[in-house]
Amino acid sequence: MMRSLIAGLILVASLVAAPAHEQRVGPRGGALVDAGNYHVEVVTREKSVEIFVSDVNDKPLPANGFKALAILAAAGKSIRVTLQPAPDGAKLVGDAPEPLPAGVKGAVQLTAPDGRTATGRIN
Repeated sequence: MMRSLIAGLILVASLVAAPAHEQRVGPRGGALVDAGNYHVEVVTREKSVEIFVSDVNDKPLPANGFKALAILAAAGKSIRVTLQPAPDGAKLVGDAPEPLPAGVKGAVQLTAPDGRTATGRIN
């Protein structure tokens, strides 16, 4: 019994000490996150936010019918960016009110054409 307890404590300690997963990088250099049944690549450049949506097999999906809200942390405050489909239908786009730092963190709430929402975290 004591051996089981010690083994359990060692396992828990190793899990706590394990480093956090690194953020995956998408094909356009943005943060690649899981949002429900979708993969979302979040690309930021200065004030611009672009989101590319793909299915779980990484097949790109048209942005038409999707909506998104990016909530990003910058300079100690929360910045909300509403995103809509770009005219070409390949991505969702929006502009932040101020420049965004490289490696910005936050979350993206994606609303699919069927009205279901999913959230992905940007580490």
